Amino acid sequence: MKKIVILFVLLVQSLLATDILISGAASLKEYLNKNTLEYEKQNPDINFILNLGGSGTLKNQVEQGAPVDIVFLADRDMMIDLKNKKIILDEFPILENRLVLIRNMHNKNSKVTLATGDPKYVPAGRYAEQALKKEPLDMNHSLIYLKDVRSVLNYVELGEVDYGIVYLTDTKLLKNSEVVKTFDRSAHDSIEYSIGVITDSKNKNECIKFLNFLKGKNWDE
Repeated sequence: MKKIVILFVLLVQSLLATDILISGAASLKEYLNKNTLEYEKQNPDINFILNLGGSGTLKNQVEQGAPVDIVFLADRDMMIDLKNKKIILDEFPILENRLVLIRNMHNKNSKVTLATGDPKYVPAGRYAEQALKKEPLDMNHSLIYLKDVRSVLNYVELGEVDYGIVYLTDTKLLKNSEVVKTFDRSAHDSIEYSIGVITDSKNKNECIKFLNFLKGKNWDE
């Protein structure tokens, strides 16, 4: 009987919970999963829904009126643009990252392929493009563009490509690959993740409380 009562209470809480939709950069997956779960435990009346992808694609969705409450991108310039357009109330840079080159340890292809995010839509792709101009790789390779940085990591891990340029935080997920180069910070624009609340969100107060919860937390918290 006690278990039934507990289940009933949990069901009622879930039905009454406020849904908060976060559009976040794909590289934030583990960070957001961990912190939204922690916040939900402390605030059972809040339920987070995550929409993860390339920052450029997410920005376009927000600009076109996607029903988002919080946007969290891997490109501060994009967030400043959203702020200037009054799409978000303000923007707060709360995380930084590094850019690295990874290699599949098992591939022995004669024709080397390198994957990055598409520079038109993916900040990591744009940072990679800048870094390769400043620190060109000493190897012949063909270049392919993918939809986001996690796709790059997955392609390298699966052996679909030989090399990829991803964020340092992504390398915690590597099993079949290794880091072979860390690009100097001066080789590309600063990698800053910025977060903001959508101006038209119906859940502004709840969103601001979550932003305050995230401030000061690093990648490992």
